[in-house]
Amino acid sequence: MRYSLDKKEQIEIDFWKKSQFESSDHFSPQNLNNKLQECENLAYRLQKHQVHIQGKKEILEIGAGQGWASCFIKSTYLPEANFTVTDISEYAVDSVKYWEAHFKVKMAKTFAAKSYAIDAPDDSFDLIFCYAAAHHFVLIEETLIELKRLLKKNGLIIFIYEPTCSRLLYPLFYRYVNKMPHSTPEDVLIPSRIKKMCKSIGLTYENYYDPKVIIDRNIRTTQYFNFLHSFPFLQRVLPSSSDLIFYE
Repeated sequence: MRYSLDKKEQIEIDFWKKSQFESSDHFSPQNLNNKLQECENLAYRLQKHQVHIQGKKEILEIGAGQGWASCFIKSTYLPEANFTVTDISEYAVDSVKYWEAHFKVKMAKTFAAKSYAIDAPDDSFDLIFCYAAAHHFVLIEETLIELKRLLKKNGLIIFIYEPTCSRLLYPLFYRYVNKMPHSTPEDVLIPSRIKKMCKSIGLTYENYYDPKVIIDRNIRTTQYFNFLHSFPFLQRVLPSSSDLIFYE
């Protein structure tokens, strides 16, 4: 089912209010265990892109949920950096405190914001990122325009661990993804569309395909992505996953 923009955004906002395991009311063991597994996947991908993140000082995370990724990166990779954490849901942002306490770090700023409307001055950040979140954004082009505004000279935008597929297979994969049980609607990124967007708004775009499985999924999914990892030429056609990098 496709939702209107307002409806989709309200679903995203309310998820963090109503979630049994990820609400701002309590920090559940299930949530902790799940996100620590995600940290392993994030660490694998950050190590590949270390040249892109090293030395960054002012960092923005969009679609951050509870901000666990920023807390992890600050504690492990960039302890001297200032992190601004945003998510569309104020209920998600209210939970950042749990992850700050777990990782023993402090975020510089936390506030609710849509990915395409962020209350910050031009040229504010030298690294902007999201982890497995961009496929939740409805307005991708508008988001990239906003992030370009916020990016300092020589800065970088990274969308980490995003589902991708070719334009040809998009309708089929979109239906498959949204038949699966999800708490919020999801989409799939089409690299050729992203490339066209970037050309029109003056961003350079690089797509790093990487379907390697770090987190244990169900057996069928794991087997599929292991197969895809062994045949890189198929990653441009079949459903895969990517790290997407943008810069001026």
